[in-house]
Amino acid sequence: MPLRCFTTVLRFTTIPRSSLVVVLWAIAFVPPALNASDRFQAVSGEELMMKSEPLAPGAPAIILLRQVDRDDNRPNEYNYLRVKILTEEGRKYADVEIEFLKDIVEINDLKARTIRPDGSIINYEGKAFEKTIVKAKGLKYLAKTFTLPDVQVGSIVEYYWTYNYKKYFFRLALDP
Repeated sequence: MPLRCFTTVLRFTTIPRSSLVVVLWAIAFVPPALNASDRFQAVSGEELMMKSEPLAPGAPAIILLRQVDRDDNRPNEYNYLRVKILTEEGRKYADVEIEFLKDIVEINDLKARTIRPDGSIINYEGKAFEKTIVKAKGLKYLAKTFTLPDVQVGSIVEYYWTYNYKKYFFRLALDP
């Protein structure tokens, strides 16, 4: 008797045309909020209602979430930042600067939004500009800059981006 590796019989069935139309329609008209490229995380009611931080009395704003994910097999780094605006002075955190070295890093997949105290969301639809911070002997240290809309006391600002490294760098860490 010969050795059989596959014992399962494949059966092909036809898909009703109406089911295929429904699937194609759903793919074509998925709302942008459900888009897989939108990586914003849900905001809790606790975060929306927060008025101050007992561990930092008088702070103009606090970071609610800072996430950095690196993939050692790919030259990129995903960054996510969520900031709660607690005072009028904290509104300055609507002005964002993401720093990078021009010849080494690109910034991609930049998305930002403002969440008002009532929970309504305003997506940032503008364009980030490149601002030169330092330029010397072949070195260009820049920042992507933008301002989030309608930031007020009680708002949450959040944004994410990906650093795509054009070159790999190795750093040797020596313990003293």
